[in-house]
Amino acid sequence: MIANNYFSEDEDLQVIFNQLLDWDSIIKETEGEGFFDHQTFVKTNNPRYEMAPSTKEEALELYTSSLEAMGDFFGNDVSQKSQTMDRNELKYSNGKVIFPKETIEVYEKFRNTGLMAYSLSREAGGLAFPATVGALYAMLMARADVAFCMTTTLLNLAQIVDRFGTPEQVETYATKAATGECLFAMSLTEPDYGSDLNNVRTVAVKQEDGSYRLTGTKRFISQGCGLGDHPALLLTLARTGKSEGGARGLSVFIVKSEDVFVAGIEKKMGIHASPTCEIVYENTYGEILGEEGLGLTRYTAGMTNFMRLVSASGGCGGGAAAYFECVKYASERKQFGKPIGEIPAVAEMIHKIKRETNAMRLLTLETARVIDMYQHHQIRMEKAGNEDREIRKDEKVKYWSTLASTLTPMAKYYSSEEGHKCTNLAVQVFGGAGYTEDYDISRMFRDSRINTIYEGTSQIHVRIATGAILAGMAGDGNFRKYLNSLKAEIPTPSSFLLEQERILEESIRVMRNIQEEVRKETVAENLMIQMTRYICSLLYEKSISKIKDSKVKETWEKDCRAYVVDSAAIAQSSLYRIQNFG
Repeated sequence: MIANNYFSEDEDLQVIFNQLLDWDSIIKETEGEGFFDHQTFVKTNNPRYEMAPSTKEEALELYTSSLEAMGDFFGNDVSQKSQTMDRNELKYSNGKVIFPKETIEVYEKFRNTGLMAYSLSREAGGLAFPATVGALYAMLMARADVAFCMTTTLLNLAQIVDRFGTPEQVETYATKAATGECLFAMSLTEPDYGSDLNNVRTVAVKQEDGSYRLTGTKRFISQGCGLGDHPALLLTLARTGKSEGGARGLSVFIVKSEDVFVAGIEKKMGIHASPTCEIVYENTYGEILGEEGLGLTRYTAGMTNFMRLVSASGGCGGGAAAYFECVKYASERKQFGKPIGEIPAVAEMIHKIKRETNAMRLLTLETARVIDMYQHHQIRMEKAGNEDREIRKDEKVKYWSTLASTLTPMAKYYSSEEGHKCTNLAVQVFGGAGYTEDYDISRMFRDSRINTIYEGTSQIHVRIATGAILAGMAGDGNFRKYLNSLKAEIPTPSSFLLEQERILEESIRVMRNIQEEVRKETVAENLMIQMTRYICSLLYEKSISKIKDSKVKETWEKDCRAYVVDSAAIAQSSLYRIQNFG
């Protein structure tokens, strides 16, 4: 793979970071108007808060320097070991998972950077970065190696303990994740139920000392075994013994990987260096996280939303990897007396990867911004002891969280699907060489496929988002208002954007008139495609007026026009299917 700084040497990412992101509002909402964590440092001199910024300029400098360090580590170190880690794979023997030595080495080196715990609070020893910076982190990591990206992003699930755990649990568990001493895993899925978490059958029985004993089996648990000498903490969804069925009977428990049996690991198409485990609980000790009965509705929702954003960012990282590897290969590989990058058909494939990658980035980072607009405020209210009912009624939380619940599955769906399409195009650019294991591009293609499956398949996210879209676009619904606010920032919307808008409105009208639920669900993905590409088109055209350099603007205008033309054509074909299916 190309070795360079994946942040500072990516020109388009620099344009997005420096000119397109609304850092004023993101920093204000993350750090608080009074820069609360800095004030805590001033009052207590607690070294965990030493890095907390006191001004917007300090915050932006902190985010920039950390991203440069992350881009350097993943671009010059991890990327150069990714193929070796993939080929050496994982081994399993009698309940133990054995990692390639390169994975152990790179993990230990990453621990020393101090960059691991980007989503944990400073109270727990983390960096407390905005979701926007976390999304950028994941983009850089996924570009270098999707399997290793899984390891590090899952570690940041410690934020759930940080947020909802007792002070003792925060000190015992979350702070160890901040140093990489232990890892984290989501232990939700079961062999017979997959994404149907309402029917989880793992049982937790309360003991006299207040602890619980868990019995059951979980499957497809990424990083459930820990890594090398570092154990994992399994955030386990289980049914309390005396509780009723359905979601209300489920709770989340903290379980140590040393206390369970790893019955095996999956032999997968891709992400060969990331363990996907089957975990057996046999009267296993566990500590409850938060309250009984809120496992699915509160705590699991927080985990899945975080990982959906990671998955969306992974699509962006895969697209960027595909683009840069293609540019390099197409400039060196000659056919018919010239570099293949000069052949129009090849040049268009590379151009398509580029514009799709930037569209994914814009949508994913906009989703992260929306999360930043309420999540830090909500957590501060929780830490202050506000009642749940009061938090839910808070206008900021109510508006932005509703918007985030619509955008998050959309970003996950779009970026995971398009990221895989980009790596597919990259294989085609490489031709026969791309189909061999001689180049990294075949591994990128295999690895990108997981994004459309884990953290809920694309089809599940279509189902989640479609109802929210139809409700939010009714009359003067909030989602319609949000889209109109994006459009208002575009000085002169293109005819292709306006055409998408017209087609989208017609699709919504037709969808509302479909009475048969089976038919509506069958054609729903067409509406999802239209809406995601329309939002990307809004964000693309909105960005043009903010770019200062005339040469860069000219390039972005060309990319944007090609993207909105593609999107208008796709919107029309999607409408045709909605109108005529069945």
